[in-house]
Amino acid sequence: MIGLVAIDGAVGPLAAELHAAWPESSRVHVASIGNCFQAPDAMSFALGRYRRVVAFAPLPTVVSLLRHWHLEAPRGASLLCVDPRRRWVIPLAGGEAAEELAREVQLVLGVTPVFTGYPSSPGHPPITPSPPFVPGTSADAPVLRVVDWEDPGESDVLVFPRTLVVGIGAGSGTETAEVMRLLTDTLEAAGLDRSSVARLATVTGKADHPAVRWAASCLTGVPVDEHPAPRLADVPVPNPSDLVGTAVGTASVAEAAALASAPGGRLVVAKRKSATATVAIARAAVRGRLAVIDVGPDGPDRLGPRALTELRNASAVVGRPNTVEALADLLRPGTRQVAVAVPGTVRSASGRVVPWAYAAEDGTGTAVDHIGAATRLAAHGHTVVLVTHGNDAAPSVPPGPYDVHHVPRPTTEPAPPAPPAPPAGDPA
Repeated sequence: MIGLVAIDGAVGPLAAELHAAWPESSRVHVASIGNCFQAPDAMSFALGRYRRVVAFAPLPTVVSLLRHWHLEAPRGASLLCVDPRRRWVIPLAGGEAAEELAREVQLVLGVTPVFTGYPSSPGHPPITPSPPFVPGTSADAPVLRVVDWEDPGESDVLVFPRTLVVGIGAGSGTETAEVMRLLTDTLEAAGLDRSSVARLATVTGKADHPAVRWAASCLTGVPVDEHPAPRLADVPVPNPSDLVGTAVGTASVAEAAALASAPGGRLVVAKRKSATATVAIARAAVRGRLAVIDVGPDGPDRLGPRALTELRNASAVVGRPNTVEALADLLRPGTRQVAVAVPGTVRSASGRVVPWAYAAEDGTGTAVDHIGAATRLAAHGHTVVLVTHGNDAAPSVPPGPYDVHHVPRPTTEPAPPAPPAPPAGDPA
């Protein structure tokens, strides 16, 4: 018997569709926030009863349930995760048996199996290996992309890191579900995914407020930080309120609490209000890595071990088209290749001389050079390699929220001759 667990009602039809194909060998269990059979209860029940379990929910949600509630499947049991958008089925435990079940799910639902190729255990399923490379993976295989906003496209498997902190202000008259309703609307309006919420934050004395506790429960039990009012009063915020300052002792609760629990981060959603509650969202600081590699006049054939390691670990490689193309065979499948053309002119196929513009944009439509493209990616937390050719001037990388590492150019000069041997005998 196969247990089909719909983490919420929205994925119930997808689970029901799979059950319709296996009516005699499967059972559907739908979790609900509003009753006693919530997501942790549904997962715990299914893992304890069935040898094969298929969970219908985003991958981070399933992983969070397993880790936060310490859920484990019996040894040898199979656990699969089916993407609610009918794109992927991902085996999380069970080895070859789970992979075979994933192929059966593929035949029914038309989803694509994504096999990590790494051993797993029910309590700690793999999200993205480090480095995220599976030998033998084809060039068009799905890419595991780490983001905390909603799906930017249909070609990737998304992993949502816990990067967001929600600051909450709640009054004595705030209803239990009011904060969660406001937060849901705020996340949707900002294009952020609730799976990326790492923690809640508020002023001292409000962690036990029913509305705050309910929001934490709906977010699979994220922790709640409390900050004293004098501490929050010292946090610079864009929208202070004298009225709140008089009542609470700090001119901001939601914005200041979010920033206080995300040191070094920044506010990504300013405070939003309902009748008696406020929320604001900060993103914790994520520091990127930018390695600068000069491949030298001899090209990639003479790159040293350090340069090769940087290229294998990169999530993006940026440089001139010819240089990036020459390095393609050294990169992991799925590594983003950003080829930025040299500004100037080029002769077209018809013989006309036409402008050759930059081939990269910074996301706002503004053209950037190879340095600008590399620093923008690194500033968003990516591991980036900026490659230059021997004829390029050494790039000057501006400071930013990333660590810069310069990889020395491979040497092409012959080794210096050994010093002459001392004459035999005593020189005296």
